[in-house]
Amino acid sequence: MELRIVIGGEAGQGIQTISTIMSKFFLRSGYYVFTEQSYQSRIRGGHNFTQVRVSTDPILSPDDGIDILVALNGETIDLHKEEVSQNGVIIYDSELINYEDVNRLFFGVPLQRIALENAKTKLAVNSSACGVLVGLLDGDFSILETIMREQFKDPEIGEKNVLTARAGYEIGNGRKDFSFKTPFLTVNNRLLIDGGSAVGFGAIVAGCRFLSAYPMTPGTAVMNYLAGHSKRYNIVVEQAEDEISAINMVLGASFAGVRSMVTTSGGGFALMVEGLSLAGMTETPCVIHVGQRPGPATGLPTRTEQGELLFVINAGHGEFPRYVTAPRDARDAFYKTIKAFNLADKYQIPSIILTDQFLVDSMVTIEDLELNNIKIERYIEYNPIRDYKRHLITESGISPRALPGTEGILVITDSDEHDEEGHITEDLSIRKRLVEKRLKKGELLKGDVEEPIYFGVSDPDVILVGWGSTYGAMKESADRLIKEGFNVGLLHFSDVYPLPYKQLEKYKNKRLICVEGNATGQFALLIKRETGIDIKEKILKYNGRPFTPSEIVKEVKKIW
Repeated sequence: MELRIVIGGEAGQGIQTISTIMSKFFLRSGYYVFTEQSYQSRIRGGHNFTQVRVSTDPILSPDDGIDILVALNGETIDLHKEEVSQNGVIIYDSELINYEDVNRLFFGVPLQRIALENAKTKLAVNSSACGVLVGLLDGDFSILETIMREQFKDPEIGEKNVLTARAGYEIGNGRKDFSFKTPFLTVNNRLLIDGGSAVGFGAIVAGCRFLSAYPMTPGTAVMNYLAGHSKRYNIVVEQAEDEISAINMVLGASFAGVRSMVTTSGGGFALMVEGLSLAGMTETPCVIHVGQRPGPATGLPTRTEQGELLFVINAGHGEFPRYVTAPRDARDAFYKTIKAFNLADKYQIPSIILTDQFLVDSMVTIEDLELNNIKIERYIEYNPIRDYKRHLITESGISPRALPGTEGILVITDSDEHDEEGHITEDLSIRKRLVEKRLKKGELLKGDVEEPIYFGVSDPDVILVGWGSTYGAMKESADRLIKEGFNVGLLHFSDVYPLPYKQLEKYKNKRLICVEGNATGQFALLIKRETGIDIKEKILKYNGRPFTPSEIVKEVKKIW
């Protein structure tokens, strides 16, 4: 069973409230849920919508088509009615929106009047809409009632919204001709989490105790998550005056021994680049979360794109190693954030977590996270030798890292080129040796990057290649193509730099198609630069919306 619900209207009408409540409802009813938002960069007005995709099987992406359209204004009907499936239904306020061709496709309900009669405020229209939805789908109202009381902390307000939802439920439940039903299935221990929270949760588990940031969509979601949990986990969250201050604060905290993180988007990361190079020179661990959105400049602040891959890999003056990971989904984001902290400390380098608006804002159902086997590795020298040298040249290139204030030693570093002790030098032979020392760490880092996952037939004719948040749509599209008889495979990367290449080499003689959310095929360019493998065929999307499985299937068939 699968159901696609779209809630649409203006910004400020409570679309997110409905989608959040209904996502929790379906989760607790035993279903898998994927919720994706499309919203404009404005507080009021415009057209926003959210898709809640529900299934008895795991799902990792939105898809085309609508089974239930909840229209909070007339514009939503005009824009989306052609997407509604043959057996679908459009729920709208019959007293505010005038549609003369009312038939089985349209379900007019006095949503606002229900809210006014039961809650004495039209703000409760969200609750009446939720009630209608649950009733129409023959769901368990007691689950919705519990969620409502959790949503509204004030007991009196909660009771009014429950009454409103009940009134909507009775109307929805009276409509028996709708074919989609979502009765209660089972109790489970699954989680409903968005990508921003997954990164934030991973940071907490990894031991992050300081975050500095200047708010910038979509990176702000990670800052908000850590701020919301700061008291419980003793985390300092600092809203800096700008991105330059933010990264320098993080470097200072990390130099002192505190696991630290900065979060931003592409425009903010551009301002952090000098600080990034400072981390490279001083060998100070730091973790940087970059939530991609369309550029250049301010671009589309609330839309999604994979346009900053080559930017984060090549940013910075001078040559120094860095680790870049692009999580494929919320579950992966949790674990890769922990890995980013561990590798930053191990190699004393910047680690960059590269997400995007789609991954950050989407909510997905995942099974329980495995917390018992997680290792937090600090790689700090707590008992250094007396003639300690912060930048000691070693065979691995990794110098012993001690913290300032450690008894009996002096920890020195500098942003100028320095000797092994950390003092400024212009000795050119020392300069050469220190450059080589730092680059050695990059060679070792290659052993810690994760090879891409492969899914598909054992001997494919065509292999789809992707990275980051495209995974869900690509995995489902590959599933569909295989069921239709296409001999296809999927090679999907999460760690993207240093680029893991063993699996690529294995399939280099196959027909490869790169699927990316940008206009120039940046990952294909990276693959060619690093391995010489030239992927000529590409499926690219750069209109600010994420891929859906249906459109990937369509494009593959065109190429095939």
